[in-house]
Amino acid sequence: MELIERDYALQRLLDALELARQGAGRTALVYGEAGIGKTSVVQCLASAHVDGRILLGWCEALFSPRPLGPFYDMADLFSAKTQELLGREGRRMELFASLLADLKEFDGTTLIVLEDLHWADAATLDLVKYLTRRIQHARVLLVLTYRDDELNERHPLRLLFGDLPTDAAVRIPLLPLSEAAVGEMAHRTGRSSDGLFAATGGNPFFVTEALSADGLPATVRDAVLARAARQPTAVRALLDLAAIVPARVDVSMVDALLAPTREDISAALASGLLSSQGGTYAYRHELARISMEQALPHPVAAALHERVLRYLEARGGELPLARLVHHAAGAGDAAAVMQYAPRAAADAAMHGAHCDAAWLYGKALAHPERLSDEERAELLERHAYECYLTSQIDCATHACASALAIWRKLGNRRQEGHMLRWLSRMCWFVGSNADAEAYADLSVRLLETQGDETELAWALSNRSQLHMLAGHTGEAIAWGKRAIELATRHGDNEVLSHALNNVGTALTARAHREGMAMLEQSLALALEHGYGEHVARAYANLTSTAVTTRDYAAAGWFISRAGAYFCEHDLDSWSHYVMAYQARLDFEQGRWDAAAALADQLLARPDVTIVTRIPTMTVLARIRMRRGDPGADDLLEEVSEIACATGELQRLAPVAAARAEAAWLRDEDATADPIVQQTCELAERLHDPRALGELLFWCRWTHGHWHATGEIDAPYALQREGRWDAAALAWQALGCPYERAFALLEGDEAGMIEALATLSALEATASLRRCRECLYRAGVRGMARGPRASTTANPAGLTIRELQILALLTQGLSNMEIAGRIARSEKTVEHHVSAVLRKLDARTRSEAVAMAGRLGVGGVH
Repeated sequence: MELIERDYALQRLLDALELARQGAGRTALVYGEAGIGKTSVVQCLASAHVDGRILLGWCEALFSPRPLGPFYDMADLFSAKTQELLGREGRRMELFASLLADLKEFDGTTLIVLEDLHWADAATLDLVKYLTRRIQHARVLLVLTYRDDELNERHPLRLLFGDLPTDAAVRIPLLPLSEAAVGEMAHRTGRSSDGLFAATGGNPFFVTEALSADGLPATVRDAVLARAARQPTAVRALLDLAAIVPARVDVSMVDALLAPTREDISAALASGLLSSQGGTYAYRHELARISMEQALPHPVAAALHERVLRYLEARGGELPLARLVHHAAGAGDAAAVMQYAPRAAADAAMHGAHCDAAWLYGKALAHPERLSDEERAELLERHAYECYLTSQIDCATHACASALAIWRKLGNRRQEGHMLRWLSRMCWFVGSNADAEAYADLSVRLLETQGDETELAWALSNRSQLHMLAGHTGEAIAWGKRAIELATRHGDNEVLSHALNNVGTALTARAHREGMAMLEQSLALALEHGYGEHVARAYANLTSTAVTTRDYAAAGWFISRAGAYFCEHDLDSWSHYVMAYQARLDFEQGRWDAAAALADQLLARPDVTIVTRIPTMTVLARIRMRRGDPGADDLLEEVSEIACATGELQRLAPVAAARAEAAWLRDEDATADPIVQQTCELAERLHDPRALGELLFWCRWTHGHWHATGEIDAPYALQREGRWDAAALAWQALGCPYERAFALLEGDEAGMIEALATLSALEATASLRRCRECLYRAGVRGMARGPRASTTANPAGLTIRELQILALLTQGLSNMEIAGRIARSEKTVEHHVSAVLRKLDARTRSEAVAMAGRLGVGGVH
């Protein structure tokens, strides 16, 4: 196959294949708009791979794709164990590991091609993520093709690509052809190129279709339909059938439904619209198939879907459930949808394709007239659970409420109590804590009368969890111990793990030693029995509690253990939570650049939950605030609104502390802030020494008055007593440089000098400036001379880092390139650039560079 203007892309793929041959596995992303030539480039690569094996898989544009569909396409080339695991429930990690083992055990080099990944199901994406993290030491090249113009910010592929190992991934964008290349293609066919480039935009498929049409069509759809219209009736029937079957249609199906002659098949292939490969027919390009499908009159399309559905049903054997649902929906056959959608949903859920499962349960629930009340309630429960797993909390809440109403109507009190517990969980997720507690109480009261102690244990543990999250230690322990007793009596290890986690976290947060033992027991049970969600929750609570109580060494240990577990299990929502507390750990220990980079990375992901966004946004807001970077105020207001909606001290306390510190930076009274006031009261009422100590510290620095009698953290207590030197030593032992600096500021001249130097080293520009103002007002004259010498050495007042940024700007580097030079995130560089522009009073980077030249700043003379 001869390609035009694709030599560079093909060479990069060949280079990656060569590295794979040497044992350095690679992932190659080949992307571009529809019709840009992704498949053609990959086919050329496959043609060059003559000394290994090739595994091909396609993702299909079904209403709900078959879980792991592309890997079923290549299943015959896997081991018997892997083939057997493909259809087994609850063996997902075994399947992934077995498939990877197959790849590593093959003597030669394996080229895996997955086409149209933008249509992939969730299970396929999880397996792709698993492979991309582990093939670096295998002789494997994994090529993924997709349309980048179809990926919105919430598309799952964006999340997958964000996790790719950067040193083992090759990104190969395919761009439109040049006008010269389009002219060359026209010359080869003996056609005029007049207006061709303008009409096609250099898209190779559009160019090919335009050159094949009689005259230049207005759209590629016109070109495809014009070509199809010239075909005999029998050929057009084959084209229509292939149009309603995404990706490929089996030759056996075509023979059974149409019985085409050899001449008909030859004519269809000669039309240039269809191709034949491996016992299937397929449109040469998906754009052509879609054009044909959309042009079919609805009655014709429905009749074709009906014929395909009946053929598949009559064939017997293992039925492709996702395909059956697709054709049943296309045929408008409600009975068939009801027959297959729930089974397809269960299959999707088994493979981890929870979004697909939620959609399929929704399709079944669209025909309630075909369900008994009990069947509908059960489907609603399953739909609610899948929506809950995929952050569709509003849909989950509605489904729970509907199921609850049905169980009440049927008088099934056990199921009513079960749904009340789930409604409690849903309300907590959306910040409606009062409703969550009300439903939790109703669930307990109802289930206490039903005699089902296992379901009651879950309700009691849910009540304990809500109290733990709200900081109500005594209540969390009391409810949790009841759940532990019932779970132990009935040998239910899952409820036991859940309840031990709640009680252990509540105790550990208040420095009770037995709490850590209970958390470790919860984790051990979850690991032993494979309760992935409970393992993840244990790691999350161990980490967050250690950071909150400033046991930083333990926090680092738990983060490392959690990272190893998440690497093997891909539990992203929990791993994100642990990452948020890694950012908070870095922030509190003075590693602000690392904290900001991690926070930027997390907040760029649309799948991050509210409880993860709150600590992440708070860390980033405080770093920007202390450094005087733009965006701090907006970020702080946004996270304040989210945190207040939860009403939980663990969410509110860091936000309120940030607001109190912001008031100090503005020279305002922090106690006038209602959020600070309310959080102080809550911290005192709940006896939280960390939260109360930090809030009272900032209130004191703003000259606000808050008469609290509760216990506060030891370093803050030392500062309140005037023992600044002991406080500084305590902060130093904990590894908190910023807090240590503020203790030193209340000491002697040497301490003040060291404090200012620490703030300068942290690049806390705004805090440093405010501290000098405070010292000056207090009558201290030697400390308030203004910026450090390195800053005053230039007329613009830039810091050392800002001078470095300016020097790199003068070289014409982008933010991304600068980030690479200074080993910082692109977002951090963006903030530094903004500060440079602000200090130079420049509107653009070019103005800043020109001004730097005039001032002799940043090495520009």
